[in-house]
Amino acid sequence: MAKARMLHKKISTSLQVNDLPLPAKLLFTWLIPHADAEGKLKGEPVFIKAMIVPMTNWSLKLIKKYLEQMSHVGLIYYWQRENEWFIEFPKWEAYQTIRKNREEPSSLPSFNNKNGNQMPTNPQPDGNQMAAQYNINETNTIQINKSEDNKVETFAKNSSNEEDYSINPHRFDIRNKGQQGALDAWKALESDKPMTFYTTYLAAYHKGLPATYFYQFVSEIKQDASIENPGAVFNSKVDNYFANQKKKKSE
Repeated sequence: MAKARMLHKKISTSLQVNDLPLPAKLLFTWLIPHADAEGKLKGEPVFIKAMIVPMTNWSLKLIKKYLEQMSHVGLIYYWQRENEWFIEFPKWEAYQTIRKNREEPSSLPSFNNKNGNQMPTNPQPDGNQMAAQYNINETNTIQINKSEDNKVETFAKNSSNEEDYSINPHRFDIRNKGQQGALDAWKALESDKPMTFYTTYLAAYHKGLPATYFYQFVSEIKQDASIENPGAVFNSKVDNYFANQKKKKSE
């Protein structure tokens, strides 16, 4: 593994990075030089404590929180496979120039390896890394009552689209980055409203909204504290996106 990595100046103006508390910003930058040739590293908090920040007084619980915050804004993929946590930088190749004969290929699993038994966490673009993931665990599980759960299940069964038969957001089987983006956007904006996962966020995915825009729209919405209905604002942004795309094609 290399002793150093490059740090792009765009990190200074990254909305995702600047959405983090200062300690999480620090940890994010310190993770980078410890990643392997493919931008991956082990994600167990005890490993991060020992290898990345050994001289801090951060607890393992606090480190896990910082990693989840990075994942939440899309700076890293943070997921679990066979009871072991992993980290991967979504835009590693865009910001790191590594000669293939200088380092060994990664021995760690990839977040995008669909053959693995992976449970993605929130996902997670960077200040230009736009992709993310969530893992429902004790720190971020959203409690919803069974009546709401049943409403979602019933609505799903009535769907004419076979892909939507399992739209309960707490049980949804992620198959690609677009669906991950839809789930992450729902969690960030309307996690207390299970039905909106299908009617707003999966709907945007089915229309063809690129994964990166889910995170961009979430970031823009969360920066405006005056917004009372984030779902409606998200829908408006989606409509504007497709209107602009249609306009560009007609020009």
